[in-house]
Amino acid sequence: MLEDGFKSNRYGAVLGNLSDHGYLENTEVDMLLKNYLSTHTINFDRTSDAKAKIVTEALIDNYHRIKGNP
Repeated sequence: MLEDGFKSNRYGAVLGNLSDHGYLENTEVDMLLKNYLSTHTINFDRTSDAKAKIVTEALIDNYHRIKGNP
């Protein structure tokens, strides 16, 4: 899902990358970021299960890329 070679320590950058590749709409990115900024946790209120799964998998993939794990 994430662009080849992409990795970031910023949640917003990961969401932006997913949006750039058509996995999330801008409104969904805005809502997820707003939720994160207001609660300081990643939550998927008002997000479909399919989109939550995409974001979760991308975050796990990004974590492995940062840590250098395959």
